[in-house]
Amino acid sequence: MTRTLLIENGRLTDMRRPSRPLNGKSATMPPWQHPQIMSGHTLYPGTVRSAKDGNRWALKSGINNRKIGGEVLTGKWATLPVYTLTLEERATCPETCRHWRSCYGNHMDLADRLQAGPDLESRLAAEVEFLDIKHFNGFVVRLHVLGDFYSVEYVELWRRLLREYSTLRIWGYTARIDKNDPIAAALVCVANEFGWDRLAIRLSNAPTESRSSIVVEHPKLAPRDSTVCRQEVDRKANCGACALCWESEKRIAFIQH
Repeated sequence: MTRTLLIENGRLTDMRRPSRPLNGKSATMPPWQHPQIMSGHTLYPGTVRSAKDGNRWALKSGINNRKIGGEVLTGKWATLPVYTLTLEERATCPETCRHWRSCYGNHMDLADRLQAGPDLESRLAAEVEFLDIKHFNGFVVRLHVLGDFYSVEYVELWRRLLREYSTLRIWGYTARIDKNDPIAAALVCVANEFGWDRLAIRLSNAPTESRSSIVVEHPKLAPRDSTVCRQEVDRKANCGACALCWESEKRIAFIQH
């Protein structure tokens, strides 16, 4: 397979290049009184942009993300290209999220975050239509590198896109696990309609062994019913080379960033 390289923001990225290991990194959090934490926004407001910007895509190739990769290399989605969507953390997330303060986005000062709302939803509909034509064998969208499902209308957008485009597959994680949350209820309906083969969304820190994920401080603390993320401990090249998160319904344990 041809090795693909890309220069973005002055950095060379490679879809097959292993992500930087967690070894030696300190897990730090901003103070709980930090203004952005209190108001429910990213620590980097200058990275949030409107979806009206016609010169930049909302759905970006996974090749731009060292951890994710630009193509699925194994399993049922093998050979399919991967695209990612990044929203603003906290602003789109439930306040019940266990990582409100320790969000992965705290370390992503260069991430390109999209503002939630009707403009984003119109843009996504147009881009998925284009990708359906471009990738007639199928493609995968990773929801969400940062952020979460922010409204029932947004969930319904993805339901409509899944119905309209059989080429579309989705994988990701959500902190919408409160049964009284209407957004969570809408997600359950969509998941039941399309099944794990089309919509592999894991419930973050949910009290269930199946189709969920959990964060631990050390691999030895992972529950027996879980599998520790291979990319983090075995240094798999990227998510596309691992595929466990959508191949298996078993709980996945991630290491605290």
